[in-house]
Amino acid sequence: MNIASIPFCALVLFTLSACGGGSGGEPTSTSNTETSATTSTNTQSSTDTSSNSGNSDSTNTNANDGDQAAETVTYQLTFTRTWEAENFPTNFPGNSHFSPLVGLTHNQDGFIFKADTTASAGMVSMAETGSKSSLKSEISTIQNAGNSNYLIDESGVSGSAKSVTFTFEASQQFPLLSVVSMVAPSPDWFIGLESFPLFTDNQWVDSQTIQLKVYDAGSDSGPRFSSANQATSPAEPIMLLTSDPSDSDFAQGVHAQSGDYIGMIEIKRL
Repeated sequence: MNIASIPFCALVLFTLSACGGGSGGEPTSTSNTETSATTSTNTQSSTDTSSNSGNSDSTNTNANDGDQAAETVTYQLTFTRTWEAENFPTNFPGNSHFSPLVGLTHNQDGFIFKADTTASAGMVSMAETGSKSSLKSEISTIQNAGNSNYLIDESGVSGSAKSVTFTFEASQQFPLLSVVSMVAPSPDWFIGLESFPLFTDNQWVDSQTIQLKVYDAGSDSGPRFSSANQATSPAEPIMLLTSDPSDSDFAQGVHAQSGDYIGMIEIKRL
């Protein structure tokens, strides 16, 4: 080997050494590639798991919805009287009772009364006399307009009876409940459940107890339970009953001092 070839050999050795370095980088590069592929696989697995989890949640939700969101359900309603001489003594009438109950399940346009509005003729008749024939006719009109699908027409609570129980149907299309009964005897006072929602957040109410307040229909100005007829002209809006303390115990529909209610409604999904 001549001297001129030495740099060439050195160059060859240097070149081979540099190539060896590149080969050493391939496993790293391959390793990175495999890691990347593994990460990608893991990411895909994670995505699949998330997707499966989503499907599972959806299935569970749908299953719950299927159970809770039946199109039509049946409820049992119990109206219990708590109005007695012992807790409402002022001018308590000897023949106290509640007239037959009437009501409906309906949508937002199917209500039969609202506070701060003028009572319909049917509501006035019910509140003043306990008759429900005119109100039932109005409910029939509401049904014909497509705003109700179920009429409640039940007995009241009279004599020594303390409660009445019956069943009714509600649907998602008509999820609101309204029920009324005359506080008897009285000028135009009644208890009422107005547009109580049975179906909310895609679920039916399982059970509920609602304390009832007393309303003044605004059609008669008699101050006491047994007052003679004193027609109010013009009629006033429906409002919670507030009386002079010498006439009755009521203020804002409940006992002015104790806050006692005159009755309650319990509903239970069957």
